[in-house]
Amino acid sequence: MKKMYERVHPYRFRMTVLALLCGATLLSVALFRVRTMLSNSIDYVFLVGNIFLAWIPLGLAYTASVFAWKRRFLLLAVPLMFILWMLFFPNAPYILTDLQHLGRPREDVPLWFDMLMLIWFSWTGLLLGVVSMFLMQDIVRRQFGRIAGWFFVLASGTLCSLGVYIGRFLRWNSWDMFFNPFERLQDFMYYASHPGPRAIIFISVFSAFFLFFYITLYAFGLLLQEQAPPIPQEIS
Repeated sequence: MKKMYERVHPYRFRMTVLALLCGATLLSVALFRVRTMLSNSIDYVFLVGNIFLAWIPLGLAYTASVFAWKRRFLLLAVPLMFILWMLFFPNAPYILTDLQHLGRPREDVPLWFDMLMLIWFSWTGLLLGVVSMFLMQDIVRRQFGRIAGWFFVLASGTLCSLGVYIGRFLRWNSWDMFFNPFERLQDFMYYASHPGPRAIIFISVFSAFFLFFYITLYAFGLLLQEQAPPIPQEIS
């Protein structure tokens, strides 16, 4: 028992965060289940699929962090995980855009219930994205330095917002890159060369929001470290 505790103790905060994310996900799904019983419909069933997709980048980020500690996998497995992570990463904060469905309230379910349910799903998806980005930033920081890590955050946040825009307004999904890669690439080149004001405004505002949210939580974690009592030095 003592040996198990010594192995688990260094990862206690990571395990706590994982448990909280699991709890938030289960509560979100439970709220959806209550809604189906109230309305006898599955109007918001897409939220369950979206929250499942939001877990994929976290799983990929954790896998990449494990491989990153082994030098023989660093140059082969980690770049592949980075690519897959970037493809699925927008699915996590994408759930925020599902709040637009509150503009079409249903008579059989109170608006406040739908609002709380969507907030739970959105908050959970956003946190899943933040934690996965933190893991990926940590890999870049260890290998290339702190500045490179923050450049990675800036680039990933912008690309993530682009992915959210593509998913919400163009209705593409991450699987299209596996089943229709050339068709989607051609479409992307066309839209990239003909950006509209909606795309520019959405990507800019969403990038600013997500990066501000991420940096705020990151700074809050550093604040907690500053408030931690110093470890007393042994007198020799």
